[in-house]
Amino acid sequence: MITRSLGLPVALVDVDQALSGRWRDYERQVDVVRVQDPPYETWTRLREAGFHPKPQVIMWQAEVLDFEDAYLATLSGKDRYDIRSAFRRASGAGLLIRTEPLTPELLDEFIELYERQIAGMRHGWPVAVHQRAGMLDRADAYCAITVRSGTALVGACLNEDLADREEMRARFSAVTPGQRTDSLSRVLYWETMRQARLRGRRWTTLGRDVNLYGHLGNAGLFSFKSRLGFTAVPGQSVEPGSGSHQADRVVGFAALSDPALLLSYGEAAGEAAAVSAPLLGQLFSARDVDVRPFRGAGLAGLTPHEVRPPG
Repeated sequence: MITRSLGLPVALVDVDQALSGRWRDYERQVDVVRVQDPPYETWTRLREAGFHPKPQVIMWQAEVLDFEDAYLATLSGKDRYDIRSAFRRASGAGLLIRTEPLTPELLDEFIELYERQIAGMRHGWPVAVHQRAGMLDRADAYCAITVRSGTALVGACLNEDLADREEMRARFSAVTPGQRTDSLSRVLYWETMRQARLRGRRWTTLGRDVNLYGHLGNAGLFSFKSRLGFTAVPGQSVEPGSGSHQADRVVGFAALSDPALLLSYGEAAGEAAAVSAPLLGQLFSARDVDVRPFRGAGLAGLTPHEVRPPG
């Protein structure tokens, strides 16, 4: 069966179709062939057939260390420089960085900025718009990092403080196009971690991503988050019930960006062990590509795959 998910053509096949090669009936019509919820005992054979068992959703997680300098010391010299440089540019531009409570007025201001950012994406999905009412219902649990140029909002990150989980979670963020160039997102996420530290939280998470970079977000987003010191982990290891298992095979780039990246499970003695182990990077391209930006923190390895058009 062929389905479209926000512009991405996907063939949903069962395990028998994946293993027998009958998935090729769909190869010319889709970018991804997928087995949804494959039983763990089939994962090895699916790998041998070119499919990659993976978590449907990943979360980006970092442990909040006691001191900012201690956390900076875990990053490379280039990554430390990029963070400090982003703050210098913000200061030099006279931007005001604040922490504000989430109010209906601020949320509407943010959504206007957020919708402009989503509109510039190839396959944008304005999730925050649909969750407006739910966020306001829990407004007391939110703190917003805002950046203003005068009175104009040029960047913001809406963070939910999950005290029972010892976690500060960045739910949604947006910046103006000019501020993306100046890496204001680094400032927003760094201030989120600072708030987590001030509140005594153990973890900071940068929300959840669909585990296929090249669709809603490009593969460079993986590199960006990783360089901030965050590690991608299966969503269910942070939030039970968050997503399920899939086994994907990338076969084209009609809607996917080239390169595309997914994070798969490694070989392990049992499903629980696979979910708790470091993930593997699987990088797909129709051309030679520099793999260095995708060697993310916490990955057990990275494998490039050449995707050739069907003959």
